[in-house]
Formats: sequence, structure tokens, C-alpha cells
Amino acid sequence: MSDLKALRYFVRVAETGSFSRAANALGVTQPAVSRMVRRLEADLGVELLHRSGRESAVTEAGEILLARARDLELQASRLWDDVRAGADTPSGSLSIGVANIIGQLLLPSVLPEFRRRFPAVRLHVSEGYSGFVEEWLMERRIEAALLWGSPRSSDIDIKPLISVDMCLIAPPRPLPEWEGASGLGPSCTMRQVLQLPLILPALPHALRLMAETAAQKAGVQLGIAMEVEGLALAAELVRAGAGYSLMTHPGPQNEFRRDRVRVLPIRSPSRQWILSFATLRATRSTAAVRELYRCVREACERKVQAGELIARIPTRS
Repeated sequence: MSDLKALRYFVRVAETGSFSRAANALGVTQPAVSRMVRRLEADLGVELLHRSGRESAVTEAGEILLARARDLELQASRLWDDVRAGADTPSGSLSIGVANIIGQLLLPSVLPEFRRRFPAVRLHVSEGYSGFVEEWLMERRIEAALLWGSPRSSDIDIKPLISVDMCLIAPPRPLPEWEGASGLGPSCTMRQVLQLPLILPALPHALRLMAETAAQKAGVQLGIAMEVEGLALAAELVRAGAGYSLMTHPGPQNEFRRDRVRVLPIRSPSRQWILSFATLRATRSTAAVRELYRCVREACERKVQAGELIARIPTRS
């Protein structure tokens, strides 16, 4: 049976389209690559590559194997990193996902300090809506995440970091057709929010689920003006007067300045959104993940105490 090395050689040939280029990338001779791929084809009993002169292209069977082989390569790489990271000093690669807004507020102070303390850790950071970040975690594309709200899957373990008020993001000037002549004021109720044309992500995003649940409890139909997946675009559409949106309180240092949009806390009832550090229950946390959690937790506490984050620190059990 062919081993991981044969799969790695095949992947390089498929990616480069040439045995010679694959050999250069692998640092071996071309005949060695050819022999390894031929052996793999013999083991499987199918042709994996169309060979034409110096160029090669994957067959249909090769396409199937290529996707699985890349995944095996990634898992093997993480396995070696996990073994190395089992030592007291964090090392290896660490992929993390962060929800929108919080990445901007936290990571510029967290990651430089983390890199200074643990230079042997290679970081990869992805940002997106919490729903997408949760999917990345479930698919094991990332090893840890900063998530808003409660995850949909019970396979995810969360450690609450901060509790933040949910706010209405409104155009810089009141829209009389929706707010009346007097406007909404410095805060608003959830019932007022539910009567506005909202710009929100599509289901099953956690923020949209929260709004749909609130509308159901109030016995009203949620008014969706547009479904927009991009946070920056949604904010610009609000600024242009196309509607209103919901998000956690951005904090005084965030890009949502008072001259661009209005940030109105939601009262009666107030809505809190929990930011948590998330990992998969079935995965043993590496030293790098544990140290990252400690750095993020300490940064949250510092920023709340300094007033840079308008939030509360949950009681830790």
C-alpha cells in the first residue's frame, strides 16, 4: 500500500502540472517522483494523470484523490505540530478564526504580544461572521475561534470572555418615514427595532437568528430590507440611509464614529451578546491554543478596565 510520501509526490505533480517542476519543489529527482506516482497508480489500479510530453493533468480519478490527499497532508502537518506543541513551549502552526469587529478591537494588541512571547508559533488568522467562523471550526480548518453568541453545535466548547450590549446601527440623520419627526432618541426598544427596515445577514447566521427569535416573541414580522453578508458593506448601506442594522456595541475606538452612523443601545429589554473563546471538545488543546486563550482573556480584561471596550467580564467558574 502506498504511503503518505507517494500522496505528497502526486499532489505536487497535480499542482505544478509537471513531474520536473514537482521534483524541484520536493527537492528530489524526477525519476524518483515518476516511480512513486506509478506505484500509487498501480496500488489503486487507476490512472491518476494524463501525461502529454512534459506536462501532466489529473484524470477524474485523480481529482477525487487530490482533494482527499490534500486533506491528509494537512492532517499530517497538524499531527506533527500537535506533537511538537505538546511540549511546555508553544510551537508549530496555529490557525484561528475571529468574528467581525472584535478582531479589529482585540487582535492588534493580542497578536504582537503573543508573537513576541512565542516566536516559534506560526499564526494564520481568518475573519468573518460568527456563523462562518463556527463552520470553519467544525470543519477543522481552524483550531480556535472567537465567536459571538451560542454555537449551534454541542461539539464546540466555549469559554465566555465578555458580555456586550446589542445596539441598533442607524443612519447619521433620522429617517422621518421610519422614526417620525422626533427620531429614535439616544436609545431604543426592541419593539422599535423590529419595525425598522433591517440590513442583516441571511439565516442561519446567529445575529439573524436572534432578530427572528425576538420578532417571533413579539408577534411581529421581521422587516428585512436587504440580506448582506459583509459587515463593512452593511455599515456603509446604513450610512447611506438604506436601512438599519444590528451589531454589538463597537466601543469608542471603533470605525463607527458618531458622524458616520448612530449607535443606539437597545433597552426594554436589553440584549447582551457573549464573546467566547471556542475550541472543539474532541480535540486536545495544544500549548499554543492554551496560551492564546490566556492572552485574549487578559487583553479583554485590560480593555474593559480602560474603557476601550464597553462590556462586562462574565463571572468565571
